[in-house]
Amino acid sequence: MPPRFRAYSARPVSVLSRLLLLLPLVPTFAGAVDFRGASRLWVGPGYDTNARRDFVTSASGPQADGFLFGLGTVDGVIEGERWRLAGTYDVAARKFFLLPSEDTIVNSATGEFLFGLSQLFTVGLFGTVRDRRGAERDYTGLIGQGFIDFTPTGNIDVRLRFGATRFLFWPRFAYSYSGPLGDLTARYRFDRRHSVSLSGSFNARTYNATVNPRPDEPEPPQVRRFDPFFTVGVGYAFRGPFHLSVGYQYLDQTSNSYGETLRRHRLSATAGFRLPGKFTLLTTGALQLTSFPDGIFLSPELQVVEDDENSSTLTLKLVRPVHKHIDVDLRYALYVNVLPQRTSGQEALVYVRNVFSLGMTVSF
Repeated sequence: MPPRFRAYSARPVSVLSRLLLLLPLVPTFAGAVDFRGASRLWVGPGYDTNARRDFVTSASGPQADGFLFGLGTVDGVIEGERWRLAGTYDVAARKFFLLPSEDTIVNSATGEFLFGLSQLFTVGLFGTVRDRRGAERDYTGLIGQGFIDFTPTGNIDVRLRFGATRFLFWPRFAYSYSGPLGDLTARYRFDRRHSVSLSGSFNARTYNATVNPRPDEPEPPQVRRFDPFFTVGVGYAFRGPFHLSVGYQYLDQTSNSYGETLRRHRLSATAGFRLPGKFTLLTTGALQLTSFPDGIFLSPELQVVEDDENSSTLTLKLVRPVHKHIDVDLRYALYVNVLPQRTSGQEALVYVRNVFSLGMTVSF
């Protein structure tokens, strides 16, 4: 059972005596603390065939451009006998040669504190903030949650998180939202190599905007947009001579705003292989099918999530260490998304983006 804490503001002598009793434990506690940290810097040039991230038709095409990029990461863990505090900070920047309007910089930070109540239960707090600026997609996302972990055996672990989120889309503030957020993840390991997982999340999003009226409504209703948003997914992972994971996710966003409802099926796979010559090949693929029951009202420029979350994707990464602290990698990514016809006789919108990059990672 966790200890109970009571206030003793009216009994200062009792407080002092209790603190003196704890003094012999201070060296023991300090000696039990362990700190680990690491930092990485990834830099290099690249080429993007759709630098503006435009949807195109037969009458218009994307604009390509080269760029320089940099990504820095710092993370650390402070760990005691029954608790752990972990944090990560990332900053990423991309500078285009011909299209400076598409330059971006992203800052993100994540922190987690957990405390072990027993061998079965652990409780904690989780928080993350992400801020993106540039390319007319400025946004800030914040998430704060408490969680509880349940590990009845060495093969089973379950985490339940509950809290709230706030998303701020600065170019069109009406598309900002907030609401409660909860998710559940569970994993079962058959042995050291095989495991299966189950996940689900729910986010009741209340937007700053009012709803889009239906075409047959004579007067637009002055009602706040509200989107219950949930996902459910299953996965399998293999860890052996090579790494492989496959998964399926279903997403449902049922909105009271006309044209904003969507349903999505997503199949994904990730694999990693050791190759001769100290090379490592990492590949990820995802096939995404999205339907819009009301048709499409939303604008392509409001698709502010990252491409690997909102598109069918294929990524390849070839890595080779050249020094104890230095790796060189060659990367390719393909992103594809298709929005069906919004009105009768109108051409579908197609989004295709190819990104090539050559980078060097320095780790400390």
